[in-house]
Amino acid sequence: MLTSTATMERSILDGEGVFRLETVSSPDGRNTLRAFGELDMSTRAEFVYGLDRLAVTSDHVTVDLSEVSFMYSGVANAIIDATYVHPGKIAVLAPARSVRMVLDVLGAGALVVDDFRS
Repeated sequence: MLTSTATMERSILDGEGVFRLETVSSPDGRNTLRAFGELDMSTRAEFVYGLDRLAVTSDHVTVDLSEVSFMYSGVANAIIDATYVHPGKIAVLAPARSVRMVLDVLGAGALVVDDFRS
């Protein structure tokens, strides 16, 4: 279970709806980046920035994709790239079937974990 010591939330309204990122920091260095909405071309830069910023300051980052309805392959590749820049730090939690399929096709299915403790 994560104990939140700091939460940052950013929302972007694009032509299709609201995309939101939420950062939950834990005192043990195991932090979470939660995404909501669609991770598409218009939200990629904001997502990548949030992931990198959190990974630089964390021992472990869980990327919670349970509320993501669509993920552009460029975002999936950015998550994969981040695992090379920050080895051993990043895991993906609870992607919807369509999101998980993108990760699987790109060979990143092993990044998916079953819960926050992984």
